[in-house]
Amino acid sequence: MAHRRSGLLRQHDFRSLWLGAVASQFGARMALVALPLVAVGPLHASAWQVGLVGTLGTVAFLVVGLPAGAVVDRVRQRRLLIGADLGRAALVASLAVPAAPGGVALGQLYVVVLGVGVLTVFFDVAHQSYLPRLVRPEELVEGNARLSTTLAVAQVAGPALAGLAVELAGTGPAVLLIAAGFAGSAAYLARIRAADPRPATPRRSRLAGQIREGVAYVLRHPVLRVLALAGGAYNMFALVLQTMVPVRLVSELGASPAAASAYFSAGGAGGILGAVLVRPLAQRLGQHRSAWLCLLATAPFALLTPLIDSAGRIWLAAGGYLLLWAGATASTVTQVSLRQRLCPPELLGRMNATMRFLLGGAMPLGALLGTVLGAAADARAALWVGAVGLLVSCLPLLRLGVGLREPG
Repeated sequence: MAHRRSGLLRQHDFRSLWLGAVASQFGARMALVALPLVAVGPLHASAWQVGLVGTLGTVAFLVVGLPAGAVVDRVRQRRLLIGADLGRAALVASLAVPAAPGGVALGQLYVVVLGVGVLTVFFDVAHQSYLPRLVRPEELVEGNARLSTTLAVAQVAGPALAGLAVELAGTGPAVLLIAAGFAGSAAYLARIRAADPRPATPRRSRLAGQIREGVAYVLRHPVLRVLALAGGAYNMFALVLQTMVPVRLVSELGASPAAASAYFSAGGAGGILGAVLVRPLAQRLGQHRSAWLCLLATAPFALLTPLIDSAGRIWLAAGGYLLLWAGATASTVTQVSLRQRLCPPELLGRMNATMRFLLGGAMPLGALLGTVLGAAADARAALWVGAVGLLVSCLPLLRLGVGLREPG
């Protein structure tokens, strides 16, 4: 029984990949909090400057997201993963050894944040494309579930650990701890024994042509197109909700900031729950059916958020948000596994980059839409649009249940 529970963790190469993901994800999630604190603390940055730090950390995917997929399909992926980890470790560690005699300069912090963001894009695309090289197709759900559980735990615990490290030891030791996480990830990836061959790319194959090929493949594939368009719409309306929830809870209902924080923490707990439950759900429902059923079954719980009319009922909305995130996480694991099974190996990098670009690119649009609706009407009206839109966006996924055979 112990062997059955451990599953892929008994395999040396996957265990090394997973341990590297633990170190890397905690480093990345801690950096999201610690690097802005460097701006706020030692540099006494203004609100605009702190906002620029956050923007530089996220803009990289919109700029280099699609080219990253083409590069991943051209190079040895494990070598790229190790290089990205070592590059991030060196950049973050440089903040503990200031380039200027008077201390860390704001310009240095901008360069570090942008560089870490660019390398993270390459790492994430390569990591998602590398897993199918290490495990069998029937093990993809288990592998993605374990990696998603790690991500969900890091999303909850990483920011808290970063805040604690800065509070107890200061920003210098905190950034060194983050750098150690990235370096540890590189060390674990270097232990993988599987061959890491250079992909065969046609001569005179231009980067722009390869990018177009990846985008065209996703948009022409009957299953991937549905996943991309429905997932993009889902993410857009989910951001409408996330943007307006603090306004509704704190400004309109008079709840405390701690109550609003508890609402979002419930989502993090739901992410962990969904990653843990996805394997038994996929075994019972089937991998392909789980890809759309988990999302469709939990989307109606988004309606609980605009329904609340007093601060005392936040727990009801938080419970719905927990179930919403559990379903979204379980669906994401099975969708990623499905994409990895359907896509030819030579297109994995570009397919993953295109999907991440389309899914992630919809999120700023959702935040903007929520802001506009909140200003034009009120936060509750915006929440209704977000909740109903999120539910409707799941309906195209019903097409996946027609004509798509379960593996095995």
